[in-house]
Parts: sequence; structure tokens; C-alpha cells
Amino acid sequence: MVLGLGMLGACRKETASSVPELARRGRSLFLRGESARGEPLVGRLGPERIELSGHVAACARCHGASGRGSLEGGVEVPDIRPGALGHVRVNAVGTVDDRSRPAYGRTTLLRAITEGVSASGRKLGVAMPRYELGEVEREELLAYLKQLGEAPDPGLSPTTLTLGAILPLSGEREALGREVESVLRAAFAEVNAEGGVFRRRLDLVVEDETAPEATAKLLERGVFALVGGPSTTSSASEALLRHEDIPVLLPLTSSGGDGEGARFFLYPEESQQARLVVQHLARTDEENVLRRHPLWVVRPEDESGRAWARAAREEALRRELPAPVESSALPGGSEPPPAILYTGPASGLNELLQQLEARGLEVPVFAPASIAGSSTVAVAGRHVRFIYPPGLDGDEERRQVLSTFLGRHGLRPGHEALQRHAYAAARVLVDALRRAGSDVTRAELVQVLESMRDFDTGVTPPVTFGVDRRLGVRGAQLVRVEPVGGQLQAASPWIPLSP
Repeated sequence: MVLGLGMLGACRKETASSVPELARRGRSLFLRGESARGEPLVGRLGPERIELSGHVAACARCHGASGRGSLEGGVEVPDIRPGALGHVRVNAVGTVDDRSRPAYGRTTLLRAITEGVSASGRKLGVAMPRYELGEVEREELLAYLKQLGEAPDPGLSPTTLTLGAILPLSGEREALGREVESVLRAAFAEVNAEGGVFRRRLDLVVEDETAPEATAKLLERGVFALVGGPSTTSSASEALLRHEDIPVLLPLTSSGGDGEGARFFLYPEESQQARLVVQHLARTDEENVLRRHPLWVVRPEDESGRAWARAAREEALRRELPAPVESSALPGGSEPPPAILYTGPASGLNELLQQLEARGLEVPVFAPASIAGSSTVAVAGRHVRFIYPPGLDGDEERRQVLSTFLGRHGLRPGHEALQRHAYAAARVLVDALRRAGSDVTRAELVQVLESMRDFDTGVTPPVTFGVDRRLGVRGAQLVRVEPVGGQLQAASPWIPLSP
């Protein structure tokens, strides 16, 4: 290709072994609008030179993750893959405007990117930003453009699409990991029985989360994306996933939050649930009790406990309420608080409730539904409101969907929340793959997920993502647990989580 030959000069100061690393860093600029050093890509738009920065300036926002171009707001965005830019373009028969140009080379391509002037010398349209690139960023972006769209992402072949999951397959949580794996395999088997996705079979490979370097081993096996996992990740694993731009769909973790990146979560993390409770209490506080008396936060001395307390404190201060009283045990004092926000083990909740009863305190307690096990039902009574992200509206129908699916594949009902989560993850992934098209890339999968609106998984509330939204379900419902039978009862309407 003419462009390919011309652009080899972009790496002339580098060794051959460094070219892939240059392209990797250029990929970050192209896809995310951010350099590998964390600096935002900056472009100037139109005669007014309006600044675009970060992900809104990313080349892929208009040209697409593969560089194939698109029709954006009635404006034709050109194909910028090497095969298109590296050849002469002539006018089609009957064309009124002269759109011919010679092939792009290194110098003319850089001029187009930074000055908005095409290879023919004509000015490009005002929709094309004029990018401010240093020498390093120029070399990185050109290195990536040289290979844009030429090689499929790992895990993708004409006949298969390989997906990965990191699950507990040994130890005390092995049974839970096996349940999730079985649901994922059954969901993909249904898709494969219908011809797959664009005639590609969905294959699932799994690594044990307790194995050393489980994430690295999975990536070495060549996976396109991770689904339903990992359930826990180290900082090294997180860095590796980000380095490779691996999409991670609905991981089995409570550490979900909004932002950029390729990780998409189903429900708010538990610290975000603490924010939701403070928002709910503030909205329903008609007598301004919260302005006179601080909330209490009881949590363990670990990172998740500190995150829970930090989120409650920040939300209270944001609403000009007193900072909550934080403690790892029930604080002293005779005057009860308006409410207590608890996180930690179920045994700790039982102990807290017993202490409240011994001191004769009638205080509502709010806690994540993840600790509402059989050991807490008998003592939770009317005082505890559990934060339940799935909500109760339509919950029976969703249970029936899951039950029918499990029966169809001969799977036994187990941990319902995890089985639902795995089923929802598979449904979201398959729908996104179908909408991304047969030439899907990891980056295009992320873009399709960002455009997902009110998708019905069948077993959860509708899922919606966005460019800056990585939580599929933004909200929860407060529920009580019946002491006899353990049935959930609504203690509030659906509560949306405010930004």
C-alpha cells in the first residue's frame, strides 16, 4: 500500500521491536482520546476553534473504531484505513464537487490531521478537528493508523468468537463459580444452536481466579472479551485489561461505577448504594431531622467498609448535612440517630441489631441485600431495610424466565442472584455482538454497548449504558425480609441513583 510504505517513515527513529508499542500507544489516542501518559487529546473545531478534549475528541467517535467511516449528522465521515487513504481517489461519474485527491503519505496525512488540509491541498470540512499533537503523539498516532483495521482482534476468526471468564473454580466458592460457568455455557449453546453470531460459534474459556496470573493466562489463550467475570481482580490484572483494551461485561463484583473504559457493570457498587440511601433519606426528610442529627455509619475496618463510609460522608456533605458518625461498632450515646447505614458481614448486622434491642433504640438500619441471608432473617424484622438493586417490580416474571432457562438445560436452581447475573451478562453480550456487525472489533463492541438503551435481559430491570455511563441499572429498591418464609416486601418505591 502506498500509505503503508509512506508511513514507515513515522517509525524511522524507532527500532523494529518498538513499532508495536508505538501503535499500542497510538490506539489509546485514536480510541479513547487519551495518550498512554494520561494526557487528553485536544482538537480545535471550526473557525471559532472550539476546543474538544479527551474522549469527545477521539478519532473513533466519528470515523468508527475500525476507521471505516460513517454518516454523522448528515455529514459523510470518510474511510481512513490504509487501503482507502493509500490510493488515489477520482471523481465518480456525475459528481458535481471535485473530490479527487492523490494518495496520502506521511507529510500530507499529518497536515490533514493537524491543519485540516487534504492531500489535494483543499481544506477539509469544519467537522474535522484540527489536532494539537506533539512530536511523540504524532509518531504514535501514525503508527496506529498504519495498521488500522488490517488485523482482527484476538479471539476472532471467521468461524469462532472466543470469550473468557475468570471464576472461582476451587476453594470454598467453587460451587458458585461452577453455577455461573454452567449458565454462561448454556446461554451460548442456545445461540450456537441457532447458527451463532454471524455464523461464528461462541466459545467460552475459563480460568480459576485463584490461579497465579489468571488474567494473563486467559489473554494468552486469545479471548475477544470477558463476560460475567472476573469476580475479583488485582491491580496488576486491572492494568493488563486496560493495557489490552479488553471489554469486560457485567463482572461478578460489587466494585462497579461510572466512567470511561471498557468495563460495564450491571448494578451500583455497594458504596454507591450508600449514596443512594443518603439521597433517599434527604428527599423524604420533610422535618429536616437530618440537618440537626447526623446519620451513623457502622462498617468494618477494611477497604470496602471505608469506601462505604466515604460515599455516605461525601453525599451527606454534598447535601449540606452533618457528616455521619463513623464507627466499626455501635457508637455510644443515648440519643438515637435518624438512621444507621451498615455494611459488613451478616454476623455483624446480627450483633448490631442485638445491641440496639438491648439499649432500647428504635432505629431504622439500611444494609446491602447481599448480606440478607438466612442467618439475618430471624433478627432483621421490621427495622432493617435492605438495598435491592434488581427491585421487586416484575421480579416474579424474571424468576420464571430464569427457571424456564435452567429447566431447558437441565440445570439446578442455585444462587439465584449469580445465575441471573450470568444470564444477563450473556444476553447483553450477544445483543451487542449482533448489533456491532460481522466485522466487529473490541472498540466497536464498546461503542455499541455505549448506545444500549433499555435493553430487556429478561431477568433484570432494563439495562442502559452511555459514553460516561457504565452502570446498566442506576438505582435500587428498599425491601424488608419477612421473618416467616423470608419473602421480600417493598419498603420503598424504585429509587433512582442521582449522579
